[in-house]
Amino acid sequence: MKKLSRKPVILIADDNPVSLRLLSEVLTKAGYRVAEVTNGEKALAVLPTIRPDLILLDVDMPGLSGFEVCRQLKQDIHTSDIPVLFVTARNDKKDIITGFSAGGQDYVIKPYTRAELLARVQTHLSLRRTQQELKASEARYRELSIRDDLTGFYNTRYLYQTLQGQLDMHRTRPLSVIFMDIDNFKFVVDTYGHLNGSRTIAELADVTRSVLPEGCYGVSYGGDEFVIVLAGHDRQQGMLVAEAIRSAIEETRFLTTMDLSIRITVSCGVATFPTDAQTLTDLLACADHALFEVKRQGKNGVGSFL
Repeated sequence: MKKLSRKPVILIADDNPVSLRLLSEVLTKAGYRVAEVTNGEKALAVLPTIRPDLILLDVDMPGLSGFEVCRQLKQDIHTSDIPVLFVTARNDKKDIITGFSAGGQDYVIKPYTRAELLARVQTHLSLRRTQQELKASEARYRELSIRDDLTGFYNTRYLYQTLQGQLDMHRTRPLSVIFMDIDNFKFVVDTYGHLNGSRTIAELADVTRSVLPEGCYGVSYGGDEFVIVLAGHDRQQGMLVAEAIRSAIEETRFLTTMDLSIRITVSCGVATFPTDAQTLTDLLACADHALFEVKRQGKNGVGSFL
């Protein structure tokens, strides 16, 4: 079923009832949703409720002028990207320059033709839609640049770019990391193939996410290795989370969608800031050392650095 696009919402602010009615009729017949106010104060007041895609402002209104309304809009981060068109009888060059200086995108002089008004409205709505799509694409690209495609966990770039800053900002707040490794993962790949090995890793990430406390996150460290960052968790709390992850994975049957039912286990090493280390690299090294000890003693377990 084709998704219906939302009709753009246009806010009109004009104290002249005739001008307000004419503008509203033209835009409504063109298929836009219209909201009407009669002064600048009301225009600013209704913005959080109606969230317009475009604003048409008269210049001469009681109280706040259209120029002042526009200035306030452009100073507010929540409304600064809404395009503003001044629709006014003022045609002095000085007024037009003032309108653009206030942040307006266009200046329509009364009397206008219907075709001219609609053409300008459509142009600025299209420009705004393009800008919004570009911002969304940029945000999506930034997110993809710090995420691992397979697991949805953060990648090591994110870990090394952000975690040291967290440690520096909260020198007295505990933070634990879990270095986690899938036990005997080579056997899974050799037995079921590389694709199923990748599916197993993706499913393991989902299981891990399901038991992570709020504000904590996973990092795909490489292959079948992961780092779990537990902000605000001391050693005891970190060990409890690690055990919850280990237990959940041990109890899960993997690759059931592929008509298989395999079991895997993980080993976890826990290290805690600031008791075990003062820097990110040292903290990870301590957790890695704890992981090595767990694997040396038989795997499928949880251990701390001290």
